[in-house]
Amino acid sequence: MKNAVDLDPFDLKLVALLQVDVHRQIAEVAEEVGLSTPACYRRIRRLREAGVIEREIAIIRPRTLGWPLTLIVMVTLEREGARTIEEMRQVLAAEPEVIEAWNVTGDHDLCVRIVARDMERYDELAQRLFSANEHVRSFKTLVVIREVKPLSPIPID
Repeated sequence: MKNAVDLDPFDLKLVALLQVDVHRQIAEVAEEVGLSTPACYRRIRRLREAGVIEREIAIIRPRTLGWPLTLIVMVTLEREGARTIEEMRQVLAAEPEVIEAWNVTGDHDLCVRIVARDMERYDELAQRLFSANEHVRSFKTLVVIREVKPLSPIPID
């Protein structure tokens, strides 16, 4: 994980605009930020190299591709050591249905976001990932009823 990077007001404006629409014409972005087009390109390249812009992706609604269920799974491990966390990271990273996962504080050790085509397929995945895993003490599944707030841009002060 990269640390905070010193960003000037031009960088902050660029990041704010790109979070909302990364496909805007660069000349339009440069004009709105107050830079020349080449200067804007250079700054965006520097933001990518510095890890400020991690990647540029299309955000797809899972339901439109046949994944109507979203589940949040709270996992408690037998032991929370670096090796165990790394092994779980590898297991979770190998599963396409696992779309996000975090190592968290509190009563649980991991929070995992999963998409599923139906409950039977989720049950099979949960058995394999959690029930049959010697590192997992327990897990709790929360079924998402509806999205209340979609993924949003990071606030820019």
